[in-house]
Amino acid sequence: DFSYEVSRSLAACEGALLVVDATQGVEAQTLANVYLAIDDDLEIIPVINKVDLPSAQPDVVKEEIEEMIGLDASDAILASGKTGLGVPEILERIVTDVPAPPGDLNAPLQALIFDSVYDDYRGVVLDVRVKEGQVKVGDTIQLMSNGKQFQVTEVGVMSPKAVKRDFLMVGDVGYITAAIKTI
Repeated sequence: DFSYEVSRSLAACEGALLVVDATQGVEAQTLANVYLAIDDDLEIIPVINKVDLPSAQPDVVKEEIEEMIGLDASDAILASGKTGLGVPEILERIVTDVPAPPGDLNAPLQALIFDSVYDDYRGVVLDVRVKEGQVKVGDTIQLMSNGKQFQVTEVGVMSPKAVKRDFLMVGDVGYITAAIKTI
């Protein structure tokens, strides 16, 4: 069960893709995760994947989404990871349907740490969602969990590998290093 990890990741988002297999339909884990997204008031975009398979039943899956979850699936995107069908529509819906992140660029820094990993050379690498303000190399940050302060040594985004940036600002999802040994 990784519902805690899912809930932390969802807290860093304004929207979520509900991807349901066209051959298997809505499963128990799908229900658990979509309810977390609904509780977080996220914009949910239904996607029915693997529609290219002979056993696909997208109309049945649409009904399951509506009956089991209570979401309108009439505009669910039909997709195939294998052929790329639906990918442009998914990207377009993310841009048009998912609201922009709220926050104030000029406010003091507030960031949600939703994950972290230890790197032998850089120390703890924090995966963050900047909720307010901005952060750049040289800034001092304070962890609310223990009150300790650290000087930021690197910021960036994953795209899909780490790409250094000059700063992260409100709405950004990225990483911060600050010579943190433990968290």
